[in-house]
Amino acid sequence: MLSKHLASVLAVLALASSYSQAALIDAPLPGNAYIVHNGLKWAWASPLPAVSGWGEDYDLDLSYQGQFGWRLPTAAELALAPTAQQFLFRGANVPLNDADPVSGAYFTNVDESLTGAAACAAPYFTKALANCDWLDGAGQPGGAWAGQLGSSDVADQLVVQAVPEPETYALMGLGVVGLIASRRRRRTR
Repeated sequence: MLSKHLASVLAVLALASSYSQAALIDAPLPGNAYIVHNGLKWAWASPLPAVSGWGEDYDLDLSYQGQFGWRLPTAAELALAPTAQQFLFRGANVPLNDADPVSGAYFTNVDESLTGAAACAAPYFTKALANCDWLDGAGQPGGAWAGQLGSSDVADQLVVQAVPEPETYALMGLGVVGLIASRRRRRTR
């Protein structure tokens, strides 16, 4: 049993080293790499603050994801930020003690409170990092998220995206119904 666990840990470390220099992933963030909390989508975007001081490759990069509305949270939003445990859910992109097979995202500095799959989106927001640091999540021994009072220079960075209002979906639905109706009229003529 121990050798099986050791083999899986070594596999994760090998994946981690192969992804540590990987380029930023230019693809929309998949739904299993973020959570919805307090009316916003929240992504665990980096094991470092937005501007880490470690160089451009380690800083948060919103050049691609920004076009989809991902941005840094405001101080008021951060005051209501989710905890690390809220990123745990069945079907999240990072399986327990493994790496995301699509992006290579993985968790470091884990403890017994990481009990299942969890969402980490770091490869979509940085050029040189594919990990999220479990112990630096809010409510963990490492302290607050980057930008919150009490955060340190190694606090993990969250990003947010607005969740469309129900009225937006209603308008989109009306538009689709209108398109279908206009196509049917053209076919019957």
